Amino acid sequence: MPVTVLVDPDHAGHHFQAVANVGAVARRSGPVVLLTSVGASRTPSFGTFLAGGDVEVREVFAERQVPTETMIEEIVRVCRSEDVATVVLMDADQALKRWWLKAPRAFGDVRRPRVVFMLTRYPARARITDPWLWRLKAPKALLVAISRANRSVDRVAGFAGRDDMSAGWLVKRTRDPDLCSAHAADSDALRARHGLPLDRQLVGIFGVLSERRNIPLIWEAMQRSGAEADLLLAGAQDPDVRAWVDATAREHPGRLHCFDDFLPNETIDELVAACDVAPIALTNNGPSGIMGKAIAAGVPVVTAGSVVRAREIEASGCGLTADLTAESLGTAIRAALERRTPWENRLPPATAEEFARNLLGVDENGLLPQ
Repeated sequence: MPVTVLVDPDHAGHHFQAVANVGAVARRSGPVVLLTSVGASRTPSFGTFLAGGDVEVREVFAERQVPTETMIEEIVRVCRSEDVATVVLMDADQALKRWWLKAPRAFGDVRRPRVVFMLTRYPARARITDPWLWRLKAPKALLVAISRANRSVDRVAGFAGRDDMSAGWLVKRTRDPDLCSAHAADSDALRARHGLPLDRQLVGIFGVLSERRNIPLIWEAMQRSGAEADLLLAGAQDPDVRAWVDATAREHPGRLHCFDDFLPNETIDELVAACDVAPIALTNNGPSGIMGKAIAAGVPVVTAGSVVRAREIEASGCGLTADLTAESLGTAIRAALERRTPWENRLPPATAEEFARNLLGVDENGLLPQ
């Protein structure tokens, strides 16, 4: 049977969750092979998302960051020996720069499969008055047009906010899934399971915890708000964050609750559902997987630093927007903590099935529409 080849050398964070979602749909039409980096199958992320064996894993790349030429060489090698129907680059923003030039020559006399690119950092919508977003979007749109014109790429998709129901034109839009296996209705039981206090409100920050998360800013916002709340940090901390955590924990004993490690998806879901509000103070202007989890869990989000997330929160009714300042974040966090009515999502669920099918451009059977 024709093979689908997924390419993702980078196993950091939750890359493999998207691979698993796409693989589940692609398997309906034939075997699925993942080309990734050496050691990927020994990572916690692999054990969480891909250990079931439904995707054949081949560790062919020496590093997580791979030159486009090396990526093409490995793809062509597979295409020479197997009947490959589709190749999907799961994080194609870097490959987009040179693929249009290098791929046509590399395939030579080898039958070229259908090639799908997933852009993880492409602004789906940009206001005409936002020059920063257009500086990011315009060059990528041009490269997509060139790649489509010379037929080196057949389909390109990119993340869209969960409020964005449009199909997209040059770059197809696929909504970031809002998935969570736990719910805030069970927060007391979840807190007991993970050793969290039952008598304190919890402000939660999740994911890979680096300076990008603006954790000190959120802590300052909590202090300014006057809210009686503790800070929950769930995810692997980089050295700078760990140093800040150690210093802050000494000054404020018992106020920080940390899970400093790569966490299984189920554990993250439970910790998200156990908190009272999830502030996301990131300047990357795209949808957030953690925000999707919080929405699905019935936990309000306070977002700052992203027009995309702000639009989504306003459309869904599942939280509040703020400026990227301690005063504004603190006001929004306090308002979210003081609200007593449930936060109900006004948007239709964004499912993993929808995400994968929109990316691949296939029907419910994993086949291309006739």
